[in-house]
Amino acid sequence: MLEPTETYDPASPDNSIAVINIAPGDDLAVLNLREEVTKLSNYATCRVIKSDEDLTPATDDLALIARLKKALKDKQDEYVRPIKSHLDKVQFVFKDLLACLDDIDKTNREKIAAYRAEQLRRQREADELNRQALELARRQAEFSGTGEITVDTTPIESAPVINRISTNTGTSSFRKDWKWRIVDRSKIPSDYMIIDAARITKEVKAGVRDIPGIEVYCDEIMQVRTNCSRDVNYTPMEKRG
Repeated sequence: MLEPTETYDPASPDNSIAVINIAPGDDLAVLNLREEVTKLSNYATCRVIKSDEDLTPATDDLALIARLKKALKDKQDEYVRPIKSHLDKVQFVFKDLLACLDDIDKTNREKIAAYRAEQLRRQREADELNRQALELARRQAEFSGTGEITVDTTPIESAPVINRISTNTGTSSFRKDWKWRIVDRSKIPSDYMIIDAARITKEVKAGVRDIPGIEVYCDEIMQVRTNCSRDVNYTPMEKRG
């Protein structure tokens, strides 16, 4: 149950210490990227679009934003990758132990549940036997014509079903968990029917426009493409036409 799936020795000197950079805010490259972001923010705040010509610098900035996002994500990856590598090794050590505990937990729960199920079965059986005995006694009394029950109808006692177990270290208890499943879809009230969103989306994208009870409308999505092979350069606002 605890056999490792990989060859990793957490006690190895090579694996006992990790040196990682956790201060991107002091990285000169990140500081330069932050400066470029600030410029773009100022440009966007001051920008006024009143003509077709004004669309050009705005589009340039959108392309630059896309390239800047990539640069930031690449830089972020430089910091995250070694952290994730060591994190994976740490998680590996605890993975099998936690999985083993899950198995042990499951085993104990299943055995307690099996014992409780047997208790419930015996209780139901005792209740049924008591019901049958009482019914038989009443029928015998009616048959005798006296209406008097003369046979022993003392109920069969069954062990009480335990619903709560308390110890010095913990408590376990049981609660009812109501669930459901479909047995006849044709009888389900319409109020319980779920709209098939995936199907409607597929049909609308395929060109269906008239669906009773549904409004089909169109949103415009702006797409931006950038040439990532070019350097990120900015033109000051005062030099832009």
